[in-house]
Amino acid sequence: MRKNISLIFGIGLVLIVAGVLFTFGLFRENIVSQPMAACQAAPRKPLTTAPVPLSSAQDYYVQGDYDYEQGDCDKAIADYSRAIELNPNLAEAYNNRAYVYMVKQNYAAALYDLNRALQIRPSYVNALMNRADIYNYYYEINYARAVADYDQVLKIDPNAAQTTSVCGHRLLALNHGWNLNVLGSMFGDGAMAGCPKTLQ
Repeated sequence: MRKNISLIFGIGLVLIVAGVLFTFGLFRENIVSQPMAACQAAPRKPLTTAPVPLSSAQDYYVQGDYDYEQGDCDKAIADYSRAIELNPNLAEAYNNRAYVYMVKQNYAAALYDLNRALQIRPSYVNALMNRADIYNYYYEINYARAVADYDQVLKIDPNAAQTTSVCGHRLLALNHGWNLNVLGSMFGDGAMAGCPKTLQ
């Protein structure tokens, strides 16, 4: 009878571990490794209103947001580019153009724009998160640089640990992707897994 219990326990443990690995394998395949949504998958019901007429850098910046929300990435890039021509110090235009480049999987262009946005405004949290995500998931994978950017986000805004996904992204960068350490950290620290203990 004791042999049967040990055998059942062993088989059960193997099935649980296989299920966890399979589940996280699917999650990684479907969430982490997948490219961002295509421009055509944009909401189509714009959250912003297109400015008329277009004359200032801010007008073109808002038009870029509108065109992105309409699913027209190429037009959005052209709008952000025009905004940058009119105001080369508009960090938001660089960040948003970078995001559209990320959607189009043009990560080299996105990195250039994010670096420029951060030269203009070193404390730009959205640009730091976007750049960290590129290094963490998409292009020129460099986990140390990703962690450094996530740490900078937490330094600038300690509330980001509770209001953004920075802890989870940082956890994956620290562990070079999904593995059992990530799972253990998630069970132990919950949503704060990946953030420094001083913030928990």
